[in-house]
Amino acid sequence: MAWHHVCLEICKHMADTVLVVDDELELVAGCERLLQRLGHVSLRAHTGPETMALIDRKKPDLVVADLRLPGADGLAVTRHARAHVPPIPVILITAYDSWEARRAASESGVDVYLAKPFSNAAFLDAVVRVLPPKSVDGLGADRP
Repeated sequence: MAWHHVCLEICKHMADTVLVVDDELELVAGCERLLQRLGHVSLRAHTGPETMALIDRKKPDLVVADLRLPGADGLAVTRHARAHVPPIPVILITAYDSWEARRAASESGVDVYLAKPFSNAAFLDAVVRVLPPKSVDGLGADRP
C-alpha cells in the first residue's frame, strides 16, 4: 500500500464523527461539505427520534441539531446527547432566535448556539471550538 493511502487510512480512524440534524436538506448538505473540509465524517438525521437512535447506536463525537425538529426538539436531543458518558457536545442551530431560546439552550447543556443564517466561517469556528484538531502522535489537542 502506498504511503499516502496509509496516511488516509490513519486519518479516517482519527476523524471525528459529526451528526448533522435538520429538516432542511440543503442546510444539512452544506454543513456536511464544511465538515469534510475539516476531515470529519458526517452522519445525517432529520427528526428528533431518528437523531436519538443514531446517538445511541453510533455515539458521534459532536451533534449539530436544529432547535425545531419533527418528533422531538433540539433541546431534547441535547439532553439525550449530554446524558451519555462522556457527554456528547452539541451545537444548536435555529432560525427562531430569542432570549428564551438561548436561555433554554444554555440550561439544556448546549455548547454553542448559532442563529440562522450563519456564515460558513461561524459554523467552522464553532466546530473547531468544540472539536479541537487531534494530533497524529496522540499527544496534541484532544477535547477534555
